[in-house]
Amino acid sequence: MQIAIRLSPQTPVSLPFSYFDRLAAALYGTLATANPDFADNLHDGGEHRSRIKLFAFSPLHSRQTEVHRPDPEKNLDGGLVFKGPTYFKLASPWPELMNSAGEGLLANGFLRIGSQLLRIAGANLLPPPDFTETMTWRPTKTGSIVTSWSRRTDNTKLYAFPDQPADGQACELLLRTNLVHKWQRLCEVRNDLAATWSGLDPAATRDAFNPDHIRISFADSANGDDPDYRQRLHQIKELPVRSWQAPVTLHAPPPLQRLAWACGLGEMNSMGFGLLEEVRR
Repeated sequence: MQIAIRLSPQTPVSLPFSYFDRLAAALYGTLATANPDFADNLHDGGEHRSRIKLFAFSPLHSRQTEVHRPDPEKNLDGGLVFKGPTYFKLASPWPELMNSAGEGLLANGFLRIGSQLLRIAGANLLPPPDFTETMTWRPTKTGSIVTSWSRRTDNTKLYAFPDQPADGQACELLLRTNLVHKWQRLCEVRNDLAATWSGLDPAATRDAFNPDHIRISFADSANGDDPDYRQRLHQIKELPVRSWQAPVTLHAPPPLQRLAWACGLGEMNSMGFGLLEEVRR
């Protein structure tokens, strides 16, 4: 399930370039308005701590955005100023989460991102695409995808890209493995949904898919055989995070396609990465 949430700044809203953690906190606050116990458990409860959260959101998008570059001489950090209608998308396969988010948004009337307030102008439920075994996706608007690997020898986090493995771990393998982990997590949280999506007996859903059921490919650049993508650098809670933007062709059973659409591709979906939209041919 995906919803598009429309926001209306009452006055120009200034945010740092890396505001994703602030938007994540705002969404947890929205959930807490409607269902505080659910929000606390999702954020840091024993069932969900350090586990896949099964929700994703996109960065903010507006046609009336000013980019202010840093100016060290004037001691200005720079950032983004949203001056007109703005929207973002929220997604989850989990009905309880989406219902709580909708109730919280309606109850508050505003979304508070750090010290900035944006009025809730509306929310639309987005129709799902027709899920098939081969689909091409891209990150939503200004979104991007994170694929990383923690080296066991020194626990260093390395980032993989479509043409750059991380310590031998290919980007495609990391995406495939992560998507299967999301499926297994869905089976733990809402096995009834997994059974409905797959048409399988509930006892057989968790082990229904493995990375071998998935293939991933990227579009080649116009000048050669290397994948065509862009890298991005973010600061999330004062830590550097690297991501990439590119269309992704996913060959996978329809239940996994639905899951990718419903909670994102790659890592850190609950921090603003990986939310997808279909590339229509």
